[in-house]
Amino acid sequence: MRHNESVRNIAKAIFVLSGCALLGGAQVKIIDTGSTNIPGVNVVLENSGHYAMVERRDGSKQRVKLKKELCDRLLRDLKAAGGLSELPKSHCMKSASFGSSLYVEYNGVRSADLSCPQRDDRAAALKKDAGEILSAAKGRELSR
Repeated sequence: MRHNESVRNIAKAIFVLSGCALLGGAQVKIIDTGSTNIPGVNVVLENSGHYAMVERRDGSKQRVKLKKELCDRLLRDLKAAGGLSELPKSHCMKSASFGSSLYVEYNGVRSADLSCPQRDDRAAALKKDAGEILSAAKGRELSR
């Protein structure tokens, strides 16, 4: 029995590593900072395998598969947006304890906070994509 478990664990590790090897270094991260009542979460996407690692604030992680269409749309919108640091910043009023922020990070470059209403079409598209991916990842997270 132990031998079979070891073989399965090695096979899983090879599968995970092979998926990561296809990334070519590119990484997309969606960051929801959370608030006093809602814990934050990071969703790190593997752009070629359509998997995401959901990282909760308590340090726990879970790998989930997302719909290909969601990942593809986010990648298209990231390319259309150009440099994330060049997108216009949008500001809004937030509660000090209940306000949260939403960011998209691509290859180490982070967008401005996307949680506020967006006037720029590129930022609005990224906000929509990030929200849908967060919802899908959290939904899978709850349906373990």
